[in-house]
Amino acid sequence: MKRIRFTTLYICALLLTTLPTINSQSANADNNVNIVCTNSILADFTKNLLPENVTISYIMPAGSCPAHFDASPKDVQLVTNADIIISLGWEQWLHSLLEYNPSCTQITCQGLGEWNIPAGAETYVGQIATELSIALPEYNETIKKKKVAYLNQINSTAEQIKSLVSTKGYTGRKVVCMEWQKDFVEWLGLNVTYSYKPPERMSTQDILNVTQALQEKGVCAIIDNLQSGVEFGSKLASDAGVSHVVLTNFPGAVPDTDN
Repeated sequence: MKRIRFTTLYICALLLTTLPTINSQSANADNNVNIVCTNSILADFTKNLLPENVTISYIMPAGSCPAHFDASPKDVQLVTNADIIISLGWEQWLHSLLEYNPSCTQITCQGLGEWNIPAGAETYVGQIATELSIALPEYNETIKKKKVAYLNQINSTAEQIKSLVSTKGYTGRKVVCMEWQKDFVEWLGLNVTYSYKPPERMSTQDILNVTQALQEKGVCAIIDNLQSGVEFGSKLASDAGVSHVVLTNFPGAVPDTDN
């Protein structure tokens, strides 16, 4: 049986092109505006909307699971110095940090859905651009121009990725995947026959269901979400004789995925 021969595909490639690396620490302490994002994807969205003289940092390491992240003393310092904090709205660990800077401007991207498909990314970029224009009116024109250019980059890269999948003959291929990657995998054109919860939440029956789904004729891969753990998919892929693919929603989660 012909198998999919791509091992790891990074979702951040969909969103980023030739962008500078964003470090978790502030890049320039002399800037007048200091923006802190809760994660690397929000930082990348923000970076593409503002001039280089604005400091943009993020708190949560890209390889961490958002549900299991614990803030540290250095995160307190980041938040304390922030003029603007951009979050997804569901980071429970952020509440205690905000006590150190209650007067900062907050931009919340809550309830906007998935950001790992083009339409979703556009929604996040639009929301952040709108809020930044209000918070930083002096950058209005820059934000407008950069937003248009960035959305064009996103759509252009998306077309390239879909073309690659089609050219390689992967369109319509059957796969099993972690539920948080289902929308993206289906957007790619793959046929998701079964999706599963984070391994830590799975019962014995859930595991059996995934195992059975991998035995279906034509299934060629199991797709894991990096931040949810990859051991589960790796073992089942080996047992079933299918490819193991790992995706991540956060740029910078592994080396060479900052742009």
